[in-house]
Amino acid sequence: MSLKEKTIKGVFWVFVETFVVKFLYFLALIFLARWLGPKEFGLIGMIAVFIELGKVLSDSGMTSSLIRTKELTEEDKSTVFIINLFMSLFVYSIVYFIAPLVSVFFEQPILVELIRIYGLIFIFVGLSAIHLAILTKEMNFAKITKISIPGIIIGVSVGLYLGYNDYGVWSIVWMYLTSELIKTILLWVFSNWKPKLIFSKVKFKYHYTFGWKLMLSSIISIVFKNIYNLLIGKYYSASTLGYFERSKQFSEYPSSTLTGVIDKVTFPMLSEVKNEPLRLESIYKKLIRVSFYFISPIMLGLAAIAKPLFSIILGEEWMPAVIFFQIICFGKMLYPIHAFNLNILKTFGRSDLFLKLELIKKIIVSFTILIAFQFGILGLVWSSVFTSFASLGVNMYYSSRLINYKVKSQISDLIPILFQSMITSLLMYYIINLNIFEIQLPVHILLSTLVGLIFYFSISFFNKKSALHLALLYIKTRNQ
Repeated sequence: MSLKEKTIKGVFWVFVETFVVKFLYFLALIFLARWLGPKEFGLIGMIAVFIELGKVLSDSGMTSSLIRTKELTEEDKSTVFIINLFMSLFVYSIVYFIAPLVSVFFEQPILVELIRIYGLIFIFVGLSAIHLAILTKEMNFAKITKISIPGIIIGVSVGLYLGYNDYGVWSIVWMYLTSELIKTILLWVFSNWKPKLIFSKVKFKYHYTFGWKLMLSSIISIVFKNIYNLLIGKYYSASTLGYFERSKQFSEYPSSTLTGVIDKVTFPMLSEVKNEPLRLESIYKKLIRVSFYFISPIMLGLAAIAKPLFSIILGEEWMPAVIFFQIICFGKMLYPIHAFNLNILKTFGRSDLFLKLELIKKIIVSFTILIAFQFGILGLVWSSVFTSFASLGVNMYYSSRLINYKVKSQISDLIPILFQSMITSLLMYYIINLNIFEIQLPVHILLSTLVGLIFYFSISFFNKKSALHLALLYIKTRNQ
């Protein structure tokens, strides 16, 4: 099977997995949001940084090194597995003992038990990370999908059952824990690889030299990504954090779905053509334009219809979250482009640059937050949008040093798409707020969306150089 065929097949299966996972979680969290209320989601937001950090530390950054390694041996796999398992147990023990301190910081006694129970997910990550890395390297995304979906279905069922029966915040915790546990068990049952008691200092040094920089980069990224949760949770109410956290999560569903597909598929794909500069550049240009062409109108369109959408889906209790959601959507539309640029650095094994640019971006975030904090919570939310744009500039600059696709060229390719998306979203916003026909809210949302889609794709259809024609040409050539 050619690289192109592998990529097409990989994109399909990763999209199926990501879409199903995101969709099922999305539906579950809608019901849970209506049953539980903002405070419970605020509690999860308070501990999010510790859970995400624990997952990254459990992985140690070395699974990415396995994926980019040309020829894997049993020594590679088993050595990294042993390190990951050790790290996951070590991290869990640390989180277990610092749980009371976190509880005191946020003045929420329940956080002690929440962290200690939720933290078990680190061990599941340590047990399954290598199996996933091997399947990813082989671009066997069909198997990953078939293994992941049963866990999601069972986890969501558990979460909904507990939420309906008034278990509060625990319904969210057990939903995610159950999903991860089932996936880990299925990976061990159906994977062709099983770890052996083999440990190589040489292999450890090789993978750790690459992985620790990615791990440190991820730690820095997670801390600063969740800095808003820490500040809002400390200086505002749990309900306010719940509004922010739900808005952030809902805005991440479309962007993270596409980004998840991109991140999983393009890294192994680009790694195979990194020694072919012209081919790498061509693939990269097409991917960046096509992905932004689809994600930007989705995010801006959602911002346009957010108010009636929240009213129908979540209810009046969640209406204060609308303004947060609308603002955050502007920053989230850039996430797939971030992923492309960062994958270029990983493709060339430049984890040193990966770490360097993370430090630069976080300096920008720090100064932005210091200024924005003076303007209240809306100032903080807007600062996340500013830092997303500024960080993209940094990512573009460093990736452009490795391929012949300069920052100016990348921006020139994206601006027309952004302008087209903004005009479309303004049209949708005008229709949704005008309500000339005095129709019911669901029909009004559908009408606004339909008009937006027709307008957006019509402009693209008559522009022969648009990303739409590029995507259609790619599909046509693939089927010939």
